[in-house]
Amino acid sequence: MNLKNTALSFFALLCSLAYSQNQHSKSFGFISDNDVYISTTQDQYYTNGLTLVYQFLPKTSSEKLAKKIVTVEIGQYMYTPFRAYVPNINNQDRPFAGYLFADYGVTKYYKNESALNITYQLGILGPDSQAESLQKWYHRTFGLPAIAGWEYQIQNQLGANINVAYLKNLAYTKGKQVDFNAFAEAKLGTIFNELSLGFESRLGFKSLNPIFNSVLFNSNINADKTDDPIKEFYFFMKPQLTYQAYNATIEGSLFNND
Repeated sequence: MNLKNTALSFFALLCSLAYSQNQHSKSFGFISDNDVYISTTQDQYYTNGLTLVYQFLPKTSSEKLAKKIVTVEIGQYMYTPFRAYVPNINNQDRPFAGYLFADYGVTKYYKNESALNITYQLGILGPDSQAESLQKWYHRTFGLPAIAGWEYQIQNQLGANINVAYLKNLAYTKGKQVDFNAFAEAKLGTIFNELSLGFESRLGFKSLNPIFNSVLFNSNINADKTDDPIKEFYFFMKPQLTYQAYNATIEGSLFNND
């Protein structure tokens, strides 16, 4: 299969509320994405994601850096056609696919309110990701609709990707209640090859935390208690343009026809 597309994605205004906590230089989190949170009758495309996230602050001595954060993740992504029950391969508008991965990333947050992230990712795409088993167990356990078509899923292949992202604050309004930020991200490897450009803006009801101390930018852990972020309440929007040159979860391996 071959699919090259340019997608324009808009994330509608979302609300984010964050609270200042005691001094902490490490964090552990769990991220869950699933169609069922919106509808129990709809399973399609990127239908489920589970990610364990661990972050910590290594020592840094650079005068230009506000902080450096190391992020380690283990996760699984699951993809289906327009629904989870498509037993006839000729009716599948995209293949079933599962991706199990681990990644290691370093984000440098600069005092001039810019940030650079480099993430290295290794994984397995295909039956060995156990996505089929997990989805069938989940639907069976919670009485969700039947599933069919996984026998035609993308076959096993090694995943190796490097992702680079850059974020820069462009301006604040007076009082720092609104900010404007530009970002760019590139992904290169055996699973995803794509380039994204966009803007990200927060609209707060009081002065916003800087980029290096905000939940939105995954930077709200600190070694020094005096640097703890203040409480945040804001809306944000993130219009983004993505050109995807290659997606192994749709097209299969770069090196064979599986």
